[in-house]
Amino acid sequence: MYHSEKPIIQIAYAVENVHNAAKYWSRRFNIGPFYVNEHIKLENTIIKGQFGTFDHSSAYGWKENLMIELICDHCADISPTPERNASGGVHHIAWIANDFEKERKELLSQGCEEVLIANVGHREGMRFSWFDPGEDIGHLFEIYENGKSLTDFYSFLHKASLNWDGKKPVRNVSEIT
Repeated sequence: MYHSEKPIIQIAYAVENVHNAAKYWSRRFNIGPFYVNEHIKLENTIIKGQFGTFDHSSAYGWKENLMIELICDHCADISPTPERNASGGVHHIAWIANDFEKERKELLSQGCEEVLIANVGHREGMRFSWFDPGEDIGHLFEIYENGKSLTDFYSFLHKASLNWDGKKPVRNVSEIT
């Protein structure tokens, strides 16, 4: 089993519709605002060892010291999401890797299967990777490559949650300036 000294910065839940889920989470848990990003553009995508396309949408919110991601996997064919995670519940936990390649190797050496690696937005965009630690954990691990765009995004979400007045709980990621 994998053991990490890294702080968990995000927990993600598999949902069928990010808009509906964000509205529910906002109402139920007073989390907001959520920022929705639909059909997120990825490059250099490798799914279970094969180049491919991973189509997904996410809603991002913040609660106390944790980012909450609501994720919808739109893949019809090959998907990096294990069957056990596809229908709901915890999808993954995430942390920021200061040395992305070292962290990947560490996870692989501890028996985790890398089920997805990609760059966000463009070929040089931030890298992230999902790892399946096996049945005993019940969800994936995600690591992010540390960088300014990532930390700026997390800081924005945190500040937005502190200043949120309860209005407009679901927004489009394009509203971030």
